[in-house]
Amino acid sequence: MLIELNGLPLTVVPFFSRSAQAASPAVPVDGGEAARGTPPPGTAGGPPPQEAAAAAPPERNPDEAWIETARCPSCNECQNINDKMFKYNGNKQAYIVDVKLGTYRQMVEAAEACQVSIIHPGKPWNPNEPGLDELITRADAFR
Repeated sequence: MLIELNGLPLTVVPFFSRSAQAASPAVPVDGGEAARGTPPPGTAGGPPPQEAAAAAPPERNPDEAWIETARCPSCNECQNINDKMFKYNGNKQAYIVDVKLGTYRQMVEAAEACQVSIIHPGKPWNPNEPGLDELITRADAFR
């Protein structure tokens, strides 16, 4: 039953007997959207493809620092570097409070320390910070 709730048909699980498969209707393998009541875009009952595209997150400006907050594993690496610039939301996932609460070096070091590479340092906000050429080169890996 748990397998079916996750959107997998019993036919993909070899340890079930044929009688158990016949007694339970198979659920199509589609990533689980249909099982959760959200058909994939462009299919019958799903939102039109243009609406699905409108729901996609906007493209980020590569010059601005940002975090893919929804992917944050709450490892504390960024907060260990600067707990004023990086905070946790209600789900204990990191976000940037204000880049000016720290240095560009701290932002780049946080990006390098991040276990899942979700911190994007952007461009430096203080043109007088020492060692910017090296930091910009290091930050390019996280664009």
